[in-house]
This record gives sequence, C-alpha cells and structure tokens, in this order.
Amino acid sequence: MKPPDIMMAPVYLPILGAALAFCAKAFFQGRLGKGVEYAGVFVGLGLPWLALAWGLPLVLSGEALQIVMGNWFGGVGILYRFDGLGWLVILLGYSVATAAYIYALGAGPRGPGFSGIFLIQTAALAATAMTVDLFNLFVCLEVMGIASYILVAKSEKPGAFLAAFSYLMVSATAMVFFLIGFFGLYRLTGALSYQGIAEGLRSLPENGGIIALVSLSLVVAAVAIRVAVMPLYGWLPDAHALAPHAISAVLSGVLIKTPLFALSRILMVLPAGPEAGRLMGYAGAVTALAGVTIALAQKDTKRLLAYHSISQIGYVVAAWGAALALGVHTPAGLALMTAAFLHALYHALFKGLLFLTIGTTTDLAGERDVYLLRGAAGMLRRAGEKVPVTLVSFIMGALAISAIPPLNGYASKAALSYALKGTWQDGFLFLAGIGTTASFIKLSRIYWPVRKRAPAPAESAAGKTIHPAVQFSQGLLALLCLAGGLAGPLLSRFVMTLLGGDASPAASLPPQLFSLQNLQKTGLVAAGGIILFLLASTKPGKGLMHLIRRRPRGFQGLFLSFTLGLAGLSLWLFFQSRPVGW
Repeated sequence: MKPPDIMMAPVYLPILGAALAFCAKAFFQGRLGKGVEYAGVFVGLGLPWLALAWGLPLVLSGEALQIVMGNWFGGVGILYRFDGLGWLVILLGYSVATAAYIYALGAGPRGPGFSGIFLIQTAALAATAMTVDLFNLFVCLEVMGIASYILVAKSEKPGAFLAAFSYLMVSATAMVFFLIGFFGLYRLTGALSYQGIAEGLRSLPENGGIIALVSLSLVVAAVAIRVAVMPLYGWLPDAHALAPHAISAVLSGVLIKTPLFALSRILMVLPAGPEAGRLMGYAGAVTALAGVTIALAQKDTKRLLAYHSISQIGYVVAAWGAALALGVHTPAGLALMTAAFLHALYHALFKGLLFLTIGTTTDLAGERDVYLLRGAAGMLRRAGEKVPVTLVSFIMGALAISAIPPLNGYASKAALSYALKGTWQDGFLFLAGIGTTASFIKLSRIYWPVRKRAPAPAESAAGKTIHPAVQFSQGLLALLCLAGGLAGPLLSRFVMTLLGGDASPAASLPPQLFSLQNLQKTGLVAAGGIILFLLASTKPGKGLMHLIRRRPRGFQGLFLSFTLGLAGLSLWLFFQSRPVGW
C-alpha cells in the first residue's frame, strides 16, 4: 500500500466501518448482527490508530504528503495534506471519539444505526483536518454537521429535536454565506486550493480588493459559527446540553475545534489571513470571559458545562489568533500555536470527562438542577460503585479545568499564559480562570452530603447500576488528564516539533512548568474563585445570576449575531488593508 493510501486511512476506514454497521442493521440480527457491527467499529475506530503510528516518523521529520484524490492533477482534484497539524488534529478526534464510544456501550445510545452515524462523523472530522481546498472543506463541514444533527437528536429528550433543528438552521444559513464567499474567491482566482487562491489574489491589484475581503469574511464567519466564538455561539448550549452524554463529549471536545484548525490552513496563506486571525483572537479572549460568566449563572448541570465549552474555546482562539497575526513560522507565533493546540487537546480530555461523569451522575439521580441535586456521592455508592470511579474522575476533571497542578489543564493554561504574557488577552484569561474555579465549586456541590430536612433526589438511583464500560471510559480519560499534566513539558515540545519547531528542552512551554511564579498565579486564581463563588451565593449575586440566565434567546438573535460578526470582520479587514495615507 502506498504512503498516501495509508495516510487517508483515518478517513476511509471509518466510512468502511459505517458501511459494515449499516449492513448489520439491514441484513443481520442477533449475535451475528452485533458481531458485524462491532467489526465495523473496530475497523473505523481501531485500525486508524495504526495509520497514525505509521505516519508519526514522517511528520516528526517535518515532511508532508500532498494527496490528490481520483488521480486528477492538483489544480482540479480534491486535495488533502497530511502533515504535523493534520496528525495532531486527527489524534485529538480519535482520542475523544474512542473514549466516548466506549462510554456509549454502557450508557447508550447503542445500535448499528448509531455506530454508523458516529463513524461517519469521525471520518468527516479527519477529512476536515487534512483538506486544503475550499470546496472540499465545505463538503466536509456539511457531512460533519449532518451527522451531528442526527446524533444530537438521538437522546430523544424533550427539546433535543428542537436543539438539533436550531443547530441545523443556523449552520445551513452560515454555509450559504460560505458558498457565496467561496464563489467570490473562485471568481477572482479560478482556483479551489488554498495555495492557488493565495497565489491568484497576490497577482491581482490590491490583492483582489474589496471583493476578496468580503469573500474571505464570509468564509471565516461561516466557519467561526462552527467554532462557537462570540458572538456566534448561540446554537451550542442547547445542542451540547441536550445531546447524549457521549455525543456531548465529542461535540465539545472535538467538533468545535476541528474547523478552527482547518481554518488556520486558509488564513496562513491568504494575504488578509493574519488580520482575520488577529480579530478572531481578540474575540476569543472576550469569549473566554463572557462564556464563563454565563456558565456561572446556569442551574442545569450540562448547560453549565456547555457554556464552559464556549469559554474554553475562547482560550484556544485567543492564542490561535495571535499566532496567525504574528506568523506561525515566527518563534512567538509558533509558541502561541503550540499553546493553542495543547489546550485544545487537553480541553478535549477534561471536558469529555466532565460531560461523561456529570451525565452518569444526573442520569442516576433523575435531576440536573445544581441547586436541587445533593448527595450524589452516596447515590453512586448505592448504585454499586465500591471504588468511586465517577466521583474521583469528576474531581480530576474539575481540578483540570480549574488549572490545579498536576493536572493537564494547569500545564496548558500555563503555556497559554507564558505565550500571551504582557497582552491584555492574558488578563482576560486570568479573570476567566477565576470564573471557572467559582463555577466548578458550584457544580461540585451536587456531590456534597444531603443536609437534614433537604430534598434528596439521589434516592431515585435505587435499583440502578453503572455499566463497567462507563467506568472504564471515565477512568481512562482521568488517567490521561493526570498523565498530560505530569508530561506537560514533554508534550509541549512534541506538539511544537510537529508544528515545525524546536524539540530541545528549552522549547518547553513554559520553560519551568512548576515554577513558584506559576504556582502563585494558580493560588491567586483559586482564591479569587472562592471569593467569586461566595459573592454569587449572596442574595444580590443570585439575583444577578437569574437575570443572566433568563436573558432572551432565539433564532433571530443568532442570525443578528452572525450579521453583526460578519459586518465587523469585513470592516476590520477593510480598514486594516487600506493603503497608508488613504
């Protein structure tokens, strides 16, 4: 088998696995049907790991494979690029997808139909990570979105179908604008590939002028909706809160990050790309702070986690945008992009873990209100957890997202702080960290013992048990969170090497992970979080939280936010690209 064929295995193996799963649904029953389904899952989720292992020496050496599908020449065929960035994003996707599918074996949803759609989504994620032509990016995003709408509705909870439909409408509207932007760039350059479009624009007067800027703005804004950066986040809370827990983990951990790193391939080569990245970086810092403020106000446990997904993607986008503005191939830009991906990876692990543990807990309790649910630790014990896997896993996830050493969130947030040091964005992320700590103190109360005379919804756990697959997936992610923190310096060098940088110990981000300065900053964030939690628990604080929680939301607001975001990006690019003295 040729190297290009092996590198495309993370795309075509899940599609083959999905075909086997659908065959099991259509033609087989009983044990034979289960065997065919699980064979498809092994092909789609297991074998691609071998392809990643095979390709690791290639990307570590700095090489990249340009793959043209269908034996066409590069200017016409569908283009993929397998390089360090693609390898990392595929690793991110498969790590969370594998753990989430194991969880679904125990907690649901199950069945060959679910397995087939899940594998199609995984294939689309891998294809999105490697595509380097604009039309194929559109196709990959659409396939990924269609699979997501179906999987969100799989929970069959009240409101799940409406959440999936809202996600569909917002996404479909955005992709119409994507196509308009794509048409504008194609009309100007006659090219589909990112490199061809970039070369075509540079050959035109003023790099294509206002048409090129508006077209790029349309493409970037449409992709930014998938990333859920402010003000384009409104679809996410319902979709993530109402999806099955395994799907919530994938949506939060992978789905909103893959389009971001796919977009970086475009912005790294187009003339106006650095300025578009700069503005998105600014929006990311605002997103981190605004998202955690709204999260702190929530009373639904999964909705609280969903808003934290918005906040945490803000951390990633802040560093990602700053990297593009400086140039990814500069030392500072490379450090920023390394920190952005490191936090994207670590967030996928600890947020996936949090969705799984909170989902397990609330399903047993039959209650999701953080103000009502208490005694969850005892409930888990009564459900047969002699070893408190769910409780310990939740604690590790909460400590990780709160950046407490030695968990992985501490390592990635220290890397972000080091890379953004001296900027106002770092100040915003510091304040967001205080809000994160306060939010997870609030959320952790569901595990506290039941007070006397207080309601005990945990009694609804009687007769329920926790499947071993659920415990295994939670324990696996918890161990990865711990390992990621302890190996933070090593992993930061590994990521930087794959992105084209230095592999020496001096390249660690930060150079000294457990330095006194970093530990002091962590202590300040923790103390600030405790104070903020106490303030939010007062009567005026509860009143303010209620106002934030009850703010009006609707499709009209989502469309208005998209319009304002698109207009803002277009104006930003226009004024940044004006000739001097204009």
